Amino acid sequence: MALQTYQYAQPFELESGQVLPELDIAYHTYGTLNAAGDNVVWVCHALTANADVADWWAGLIGEFRVIDPAKYFIVCANIIGSCYGSSGPLSINPATGTPYYFDFPQVTIRDMVKAHRLLRQHGH
Repeated sequence: MALQTYQYAQPFELESGQVLPELDIAYHTYGTLNAAGDNVVWVCHALTANADVADWWAGLIGEFRVIDPAKYFIVCANIIGSCYGSSGPLSINPATGTPYYFDFPQVTIRDMVKAHRLLRQHGH
């Protein structure tokens, strides 16, 4: 599945109190969500920031593997602050029109989880 991006066009407050004026969350999905919505497997990567779980965990995810997309709907999202599509230092700062670079605020694990929960709440 191709990389997808959820765009949250509202302020996103970080644990530090700093606010990102908007947020992008890049993610991949594999398989199909069933009618009951109970076949979801959410894979959180080990801070690699790459949401293409089939790329880095091929021994576990894939056809005829433990987590088979023929049976499960698999979701893996990038962490914020990454360089793989979610909002991070290379994102454009709307206040300046240039990349954040070193001005991108520090994020915590709680911030990353909050972003993933936001993605889940919006049906992705």
